[in-house]
Amino acid sequence: MSRRYRIGDRVRVRDATSMFHTRTQAYTRGRIGVVVEYRPEWIIPEDEAWGRDDGRVEPFYVVRFRQKDLWPKYTGFDVDTLETEVSERWLEPAEEDAQ
Repeated sequence: MSRRYRIGDRVRVRDATSMFHTRTQAYTRGRIGVVVEYRPEWIIPEDEAWGRDDGRVEPFYVVRFRQKDLWPKYTGFDVDTLETEVSERWLEPAEEDAQ
């Protein structure tokens, strides 16, 4: 399976809701981060939650966010970051002028 994103790409986490388990934290939805690492392809969490060992498989990425981008009232340092795994179905390219 090929990957849609490369390390260093700016991506936005889709701002969507789901009735099922997704592992995509609500506080990352709609936010822009940078792909910093690849994870193995895996069964998507929506299928895995139902015990479907034959579920849909897709790539996962580690995305790094500036904490001030996640929480505007964050009082820590500007360089503080958070990294989390996100499945490809939850990512979209970030617009070049957005931050």
